[in-house]
Amino acid sequence: MTKGQKRLVAAGVAALVVGGGLFGLSRRARVGSPAGGAAEQEGGSRWRGFAAGTPGVPGADGEGVAPVAAATAAAATSPVTQEQVDTAMSAWRTAVLVKDADTVLALDRAFTELPARYMAALIKSAETDDNERVRAFSTRVLGKLKAPALAEVFAQLLDDKSPYVRQNAAWGLGELGQRPDGREAAQRAVAELQRLGQHDAAKDVRLAASSALKRLQ
Repeated sequence: MTKGQKRLVAAGVAALVVGGGLFGLSRRARVGSPAGGAAEQEGGSRWRGFAAGTPGVPGADGEGVAPVAAATAAAATSPVTQEQVDTAMSAWRTAVLVKDADTVLALDRAFTELPARYMAALIKSAETDDNERVRAFSTRVLGKLKAPALAEVFAQLLDDKSPYVRQNAAWGLGELGQRPDGREAAQRAVAELQRLGQHDAAKDVRLAASSALKRLQ
């Protein structure tokens, strides 16, 4: 797929999931990966390694993802069919797997702009996808929503076999500490966070769990 084709796909998917709102993406938009290392993307975009749970690094070289272009109230509340949700999630999964940074960034922004539409699908992806990269990325998006109702989801994901998912789940619980209701909801996972902070085999998971505990105090 050429650079131009990839950008058209990214723009088309973004327009679909936000019901008409458009996202501007720079030629060198970047996105983080839950796995270490870095690989050059076709056309200059980069797939950079990052500590799972942190956002990508747009704008590190003076460029980045442009702001969402004025999605109207009508677009934000327009009905979406299950087929459209499934299409968006299929595009998300494929983009994560093939490291298509433009599409990942567009969908990430769309999901966080309209969480009610896609939260259930993202939960399913985080809990059941057979690829750890996809589960980790979906968990990260859920963490950005800072929704107290997700506390139980994150608590369950702390037991995921992938350290990237566990790290994102711990980070997501820490994000809930920004609000009193979120902090209260996350208390059920404190004991598990303490266990991970002391005994998880992955250093990054231990650090994320310890950081989450501090934010929940």
